[in-house]
Amino acid sequence: MDKIQLTKEQMGQIAAGLLFGGLFIYGYLFYFWLPTAKKIEENTKKVATIESDINKAKMQKAKYKNLEDKLASLREEKDAAQKKLPRDRKLPDLLRTITALSKKHKIDVQAITPAGSAPVEYFTRVSYIISIKGNYHDVGRFLTALGLEERIMTSENLTMSATNAPEASVNAQFTLVAYQYNG
Repeated sequence: MDKIQLTKEQMGQIAAGLLFGGLFIYGYLFYFWLPTAKKIEENTKKVATIESDINKAKMQKAKYKNLEDKLASLREEKDAAQKKLPRDRKLPDLLRTITALSKKHKIDVQAITPAGSAPVEYFTRVSYIISIKGNYHDVGRFLTALGLEERIMTSENLTMSATNAPEASVNAQFTLVAYQYNG
């Protein structure tokens, strides 16, 4: 093929075209493409950070939900424990319990006398001397029912004596020990 001969003017135009093309590409890259790519990269990092924060928040929410459930169950356990081992004497509740059980088991409560209290390491033993009258088996059921109550109580030093009355065959006296929490 024949060599193409270009004039100086044509060579100048090609050089100017290449120069303006290079300037256009340079301007496009440095003023449009690179800043846009930088913004895209920054926004991608922000999105990744926000997504990780959302995942952390979801995990904490799941833990918080479990903590709420655990807190509720612990409160229930605490309430149940306080019913078994209350912080104060709660004498009216104790008297209601004794009265209800005595009616249920056909026992006549003759006397309830406070006998003092004795502190132990974590709890206090509060004693009451109780005198009752009833049939032998009813007295046994009554003492068993006291021991099965929700509040922790024990019967100690039981003494029984026979009577001649037809409605009650036994007089009994015992020490009822109710426990209260010191903490």
